[in-house]
Amino acid sequence: MVGLDNERQKRIFEAVVLDFIRTGEPVASGALAERYGLDLSPASIRKVLHELEALGLLQQAHSSAGRTPTEEGFKLYAEDILEARSLPQKVREQIRKEIASADFAEGSLWSFCSRMLSNLTSQMGVVMAPELSAMGLRKLHFVRIGPKQVLAVLLSQNGLIHNRLLSTPADFSQEDLNQVNLFLEERTPPFTLGALRDELIAGMGGHRSEFEALYQRTLLLASETYEAESSPDGEREIYMDEEGRVRLLAHPDFKDAEAMRSLYRAFENKRRLVGLLNEITGAGRVRVVISPSGDDPDGLALVASPYFTDGERGGALGILGPRRLNYPEIVPVVGYAARVLSGAFHKLGTKDPEG
Repeated sequence: MVGLDNERQKRIFEAVVLDFIRTGEPVASGALAERYGLDLSPASIRKVLHELEALGLLQQAHSSAGRTPTEEGFKLYAEDILEARSLPQKVREQIRKEIASADFAEGSLWSFCSRMLSNLTSQMGVVMAPELSAMGLRKLHFVRIGPKQVLAVLLSQNGLIHNRLLSTPADFSQEDLNQVNLFLEERTPPFTLGALRDELIAGMGGHRSEFEALYQRTLLLASETYEAESSPDGEREIYMDEEGRVRLLAHPDFKDAEAMRSLYRAFENKRRLVGLLNEITGAGRVRVVISPSGDDPDGLALVASPYFTDGERGGALGILGPRRLNYPEIVPVVGYAARVLSGAFHKLGTKDPEG
């Protein structure tokens, strides 16, 4: 990404971004000196503004208009300039306390985290859940629900509980399932669904008939569970806080009809959002995406960070809001929340990820 050459460029660039976030209006050179106490002549400020334009960080509708940040400008400001900033101790304590009190049962954790982010930032919290098919499991248990209906209960190594209803080609009694459950209890945790399936396939044909039937039954159920958990990319579970959605719809930047349509397209295009969150998960740091719906422009920004489960890729969490976000507040919140959630999965208790 384009960098800034000197402190003067950085100061003026930050002033332009902050002023635009505050007012939503193009920023004139005269206003910068007046509002931000820049000890520079108007000519010097204009010279730096031209340099920032040449770097692709600012844009100007016409020669007499003020400047606004470009997409690259917002990304530089949010990712690089703000990266080293930390949160106040009170906010860090609040995030740690809330995540420590969260329920790790299926779905509720991700809904909780998206709501927490919405409340902390007054924007819309977004969380992409991990795929349990690749996570280390402590336990896998099957319960008969009805004819050809089996509930798979998965307990991950880090305490995440997930229930998956399976439609099976054969009808299993609870006694059949109990035999499978006893067999699975002999597995040394953590084990993955993929590794379990491979082990069962490799062992087929090498046992007495009664054990062969047990292997076949366990393989069928493990495979059904694996397929249910290994969703295609566009079908990963995304949790968006509804109260945050209402706040976003009420934001003044989306008051006209076209802006409102762009916002709804962003809500509906979950495949695009999943793809972006997957990229962010792989990036390993807070990222900013402008126009996350794929429209150019849509007036939106996504600020998200990966979280990890047992040191492995988990998913991503963040906020979706207008391009004029309060980045100095939001970027540290998103980054810290992701670190605390990762720490919770690693059972770090109340240890401060920054400490």
